[in-house]
Amino acid sequence: MQHLENLLKAEKEENGSAIIILGGNNERFRKRLEKAIEIYENKKNSFLLIAGQNVNSDKITMKMLEGRDFIYENKSINTYDNAVNSFEMLRIIKAKNPFDFLDGNHENYYKNFSDVVVVTDTLHMLRAKRYFLRVFKDTYNISFIRAGEDKKELPKKLIYEGIGYFLSFLPDKYLNFSKHIQQKYFPRL
Repeated sequence: MQHLENLLKAEKEENGSAIIILGGNNERFRKRLEKAIEIYENKKNSFLLIAGQNVNSDKITMKMLEGRDFIYENKSINTYDNAVNSFEMLRIIKAKNPFDFLDGNHENYYKNFSDVVVVTDTLHMLRAKRYFLRVFKDTYNISFIRAGEDKKELPKKLIYEGIGYFLSFLPDKYLNFSKHIQQKYFPRL
């Protein structure tokens, strides 16, 4: 594993990709991670950013990540948080000096990778696109790739994703309120 400090110091000749893998229950996440690793292996100078998943607690996931450049954040509890936290982490990684991003002048910081790839499963894709495009706006060349979908508990997943997609139409100021409702009444699958 290459730590954040090493990613920040790395001088790369060729622009790569930031591959964002959205978290979920272990089974869903591993399918997403498998697809992301496939992309990672085919793109030079890329790294994995795992959003909303604590990878240290899962031995199988750590084995899958062995020898690959990755960072992760485990504070996100929904897709909107994934987008916001990923965006902030990418800003830090691209900064010439990690603390320079505080000055508000962002045009000099985007240097090390040229595009962002978001990996999630089919049912989650609509919601992920809405939030990531809202948060990332035109900052990066962003694309979305589907991982395999597990058919177990499909009706439950459809209801959960439908509610999440409906909530994605709320203005930003109401998203924290909806986050608490979603956590309380519709916990993660």
